Amino acid sequence: MSNQEIAERLYDIADMLEIEGVQWEPRAYRTAAMTISTLNTDITIFYNEGKLTELEGVGKSIAKSVEEYIKTGKISKYEKLKKKYPVDFEAFRRIRGLGPKRIYTLYKKLGVKDVDGLKAAVDGHKIRELDGFGEKSEEEMDKNLKTFSRLKENRKPLGFVMDYAENIVSRLRSSGFFDTVELAGSVRRMKDTVGDFDILTASYEPEKAVDFFSRLKEVRGIVVKGPTKTTVDLDIGLSCDMRVVEKASFGSALQYFTGNKDHNIKLRKIAISKGFKLNEYGVFRGKKQVAGSTEAEVYKSLGLEVMPPELRENMGEIEASQKHRLPKVVDYAEIRGDLHVHTKDSDGANTLEEIASAAERLGRKYIALTNHSVGLRIANGLDAARFAALNKKIDKFNESGGIRVLKGVELEILKDGSLDLPGSILKDLDFVVGALHQNLKMSPRDLTDRLLRAINSGMITAVAHPTDRIIGEREALPLDFDRIFDACEKNGVLLEIDGFPSRSDLPFDLVKKAKEHGGIRFSLGSDSHRLEHLKFIRLATAIARRGWLTKDDVVNTLDYKGVLKLKR
Repeated sequence: MSNQEIAERLYDIADMLEIEGVQWEPRAYRTAAMTISTLNTDITIFYNEGKLTELEGVGKSIAKSVEEYIKTGKISKYEKLKKKYPVDFEAFRRIRGLGPKRIYTLYKKLGVKDVDGLKAAVDGHKIRELDGFGEKSEEEMDKNLKTFSRLKENRKPLGFVMDYAENIVSRLRSSGFFDTVELAGSVRRMKDTVGDFDILTASYEPEKAVDFFSRLKEVRGIVVKGPTKTTVDLDIGLSCDMRVVEKASFGSALQYFTGNKDHNIKLRKIAISKGFKLNEYGVFRGKKQVAGSTEAEVYKSLGLEVMPPELRENMGEIEASQKHRLPKVVDYAEIRGDLHVHTKDSDGANTLEEIASAAERLGRKYIALTNHSVGLRIANGLDAARFAALNKKIDKFNESGGIRVLKGVELEILKDGSLDLPGSILKDLDFVVGALHQNLKMSPRDLTDRLLRAINSGMITAVAHPTDRIIGEREALPLDFDRIFDACEKNGVLLEIDGFPSRSDLPFDLVKKAKEHGGIRFSLGSDSHRLEHLKFIRLATAIARRGWLTKDDVVNTLDYKGVLKLKR
């Protein structure tokens, strides 16, 4: 079983308890579900070591539910509730505008249990007849249902499966059956979503290597098993191809199975123009292999510099390589701090001290505490008085030495573009991240004008997760980014790259476009709401690299004092 399976059952229980009118349990189950879904190790390890209750949000009662699921594949509390509410909560959670109580109304009044039933009700214009819905609600539901259908392809946010994939690779490497093991494909390019895993190996004992791979505990079924390629279905709902290649061809195969299709087509054309043939087995002149053991050897034979895997998307990297003008993209090790972190003061799960200590253990030199402001009530946003008290606490913490904490806020940009905290509070903060979270059903022009007013206010340091997309659930806001780029450059406002996997926002193509615009810098944030999320700064850095950003483009490479100077 996977962590995600257990998390989804806990989310289901939370939704059903909310329908029941239970006060505190739904939040507890959702907290536990979020923790488990973002663990970088198998939940059964915590169970076997008797450490379930050490996980954030997992108390004794929820731990018993998790233990029951591990032992039997079922949770009696879930089964009991499900008899009363036989609804596909997991799918409905991914359709915007459908909270538990609305889902229950649709079930009780119209018998809607799943996505097909919802579509039939919308197509039959039955939604508008319900109290509390109406014609506009039906039209919005139709729109959101179509968005869900378009986005529900079987791809998963990279950050939620990266540790899983790397754990498999680690065990292959330590097995003794492999000479070389590397992740390839979209995972190696650090694409924001992945549809499968590609693992490239070399082995002197291919039969034993293939047997070991096909017997991994994550494997649910074998699709194809052979001496050079084995495909399996994994317990997280993705497939995995493992290829065994000769050492002499490993570099060429790694290049071939890393670059996207268009990148590889262009490379083959270059090879042909030079009298070579290029494929996954090497670079050949006639029947003679002239390169192939390493990627560097392959690219050099074509007159190219080796480009980072993150750039191999056919977005100008090959032409830049030919002219020796590839950017020196920001390195993961150059990131000194995290500029988007939440604590339990708003909707996080940990205290200031807990998350700061965890960030310090990960090598961070500073973090910006960006709790929500009062306008986002659902996230327990802070008003002026609560921010003043928290800022005093931060000042006291910083006196202790070690990691430094910036006083920050994820500030609500209101419907008219004004800000929901007074300037008297904002002037005392070190890092102000302006965000659009509510009232998003506006025209593209009105949304853009609203954001521009905030950028032009002189009060915000950065624009949080600018497109506001949620991968697989919500499309990007239809903003005019040419106007936004102009305003950010004019006002010295940063664009954030939010590394939380389901956001991955700003997307890399817009990052590259903003970079080409000139005069814009970027901040990176994990958008952590609990300790396990701090690792997502790596995903933000990957997007920066995919967008061709250098060290100078990313303010997280500055020291603490350098970041403080960003506030005008």
